[in-house]
Amino acid sequence: MFIIKSTLYKLNKINRSLAGGILAAMGIISGITPEISVQPHFLNWENAVYAQNFTPEEVYNYARAGFEVEVLRQQVYQEIKSMVNQPPPEITCDRPETMNDIPENVRGIANNYCNRSRQIVQENNLSIQRFNQLKNNYDSEGSFYQQVQQKLLDLQN
Repeated sequence: MFIIKSTLYKLNKINRSLAGGILAAMGIISGITPEISVQPHFLNWENAVYAQNFTPEEVYNYARAGFEVEVLRQQVYQEIKSMVNQPPPEITCDRPETMNDIPENVRGIANNYCNRSRQIVQENNLSIQRFNQLKNNYDSEGSFYQQVQQKLLDLQN
């Protein structure tokens, strides 16, 4: 009896591992990974696997767009900070609900920032979606990050 239970336990363990491996592979191939919320009973699916491929042109375009958006962000941050006499809350342009946390007297500035940021990205031949994918690659500080840093140094010279 002990041998049978032990064997069944090992088979269940193998089956669970195999099923987990198959699900993980399917997620990577399809670009979908689960996001588990802190709140109970919720499982959200998002496209969280980002393309690891990028061209030299995208490195150049991202470096230019990212630099211009960052300069604009710093200007807007200082402007809002001086108007509300405190650090402004986070502005996330692809999440309109973050505008609710901004005092009404500076929402126009925040909206202009978002509109101008989109324009900068598009002027540098990137879609907003691709820019965000590249930003996630950049934030992981891998080879894309290193290439962008080098391109930024090249652009300064």
